[in-house]
Amino acid sequence: MKYTPRIYAKALIESLAKASNGKEADIIKRFLVSVKRRGDARLLPDIVSAVREVEHKRVGGRFIEVAFARRHKKSVLDAFRALFAKHDEVVFRTEPELIAGVRITIDQEREFDQTAARRIKKLFR
Repeated sequence: MKYTPRIYAKALIESLAKASNGKEADIIKRFLVSVKRRGDARLLPDIVSAVREVEHKRVGGRFIEVAFARRHKKSVLDAFRALFAKHDEVVFRTEPELIAGVRITIDQEREFDQTAARRIKKLFR
């Protein structure tokens, strides 16, 4: 049975929560060996993202991804970051396939998509 990154993330977080002081590094090492042995090493970046997401939900924050079609100045990124609470984690991505505009995803559940790619796709439906 293959496991999703979210299942791996929850298992790691539960294991670390039950760990005694000083054993965290050993638990992480064994976790990585287990993931590799199952052939899921390619999922590690997704597992790390899922761990961050689960932890943010636990403390009351949200995980927010903001995708732009091109790079922007720091002032624009700071303006977007100011729209959200301080305990929210805001990640910026550059995705050229969006053509223009912005896509904001909150907790991978809600999406605000104001991109040219979406509008073009909508025109040709």
